[in-house]
Amino acid sequence: MTANHGRDDEPPSLFSHKDIQLEPHHHIERLLVSSANAVVAGRIMEGAIIVDGNLTVLPGAEIQGKIIILGGQLNNYSGNDFEQAPWVVSPAKSPFTRIVLGGLMLLFVVSLILIPYLLWLIFHFASRFPTFLRIKDRLLEIRNRWPFFYIAITLVVSASMLILFGVLAWKTIFRQATGIFDSAFIWLIRYFASFELDRIMITITNLGFGFSYGVIVFITVSILVALRRWIELKGLTVCLLGGAALNEMLKHLFERARPEAFQIVAESGFSFPSGHAMVSLCFYGIVAFLIVRKRSLQWRIAGAVVATLLIVAIGVSRIYLGVHYPSDVVAGYAAGATWLGFSISLVMWWEQELSERDK
Repeated sequence: MTANHGRDDEPPSLFSHKDIQLEPHHHIERLLVSSANAVVAGRIMEGAIIVDGNLTVLPGAEIQGKIIILGGQLNNYSGNDFEQAPWVVSPAKSPFTRIVLGGLMLLFVVSLILIPYLLWLIFHFASRFPTFLRIKDRLLEIRNRWPFFYIAITLVVSASMLILFGVLAWKTIFRQATGIFDSAFIWLIRYFASFELDRIMITITNLGFGFSYGVIVFITVSILVALRRWIELKGLTVCLLGGAALNEMLKHLFERARPEAFQIVAESGFSFPSGHAMVSLCFYGIVAFLIVRKRSLQWRIAGAVVATLLIVAIGVSRIYLGVHYPSDVVAGYAAGATWLGFSISLVMWWEQELSERDK
């Protein structure tokens, strides 16, 4: 059983893979139990999720928020009605834990395989139609005649990511509406915890910041210098240094404390947004852009998939290691995408200015 503290003045959330009993004097934020039973005599403020287990509510107990039971039963002896109708799914032949985890992993693998293939298939099939070819030629003509149009599109995408970050910040910090998402995702990630996986996750997280990350950055900068790609080097520098500075500013603006339940590695500073998630998206995102932007569609899709896998793995490692909430990581991605879009637009702008001077 672990307790998860968001702020010092808030009750903890409890996560357990063993039978648990909440005493009358215990007040918690939310309860998540997997493959075990829960007996509640105290107070739960933000709901409970029980997977493959039963929930028993004793007299005097109080549960606010949503109650979700997958593969179990609800025994309510409190004599009180719940503020929201409980969602109870009776036990099945196979444990719901395996069904949920297996379904999520299958969905993730299928998405990684099918989405790039479907994109390639759509473009390949559409290229047979004259209308698609005319639209493609028209877009190329617009790009050559008004190159700033593409820069404007990049800035619009960047602004959209900024709006998304604002929404996440509002829900996470000011309204605290991401608690169930954070709790459920932490439970999902920590379900696979082991000593061997600890070492793997530490290795992955070092690709987002640390010695391994520093080596990759040094090699990338050295290659750009050797090739005399000065504009791309400037774009990379702005993306990295600006992203790191922006992340530090946002952390001190929101001042969200880190999780305290199970930190496998020691970290200091604030939690929101995740620096590893934000910086890794900036760095690996712009590197992928610089590598594949002038190549074929297949190369672009492959580059996007590889970069996405690495960035997602780094974000997941931060959650697994207990140093970030999932909402920290998602917000880091949103903020990083904002700065990445701005940095890419700068590279395109500088290249356009150089092209006009060379005419």
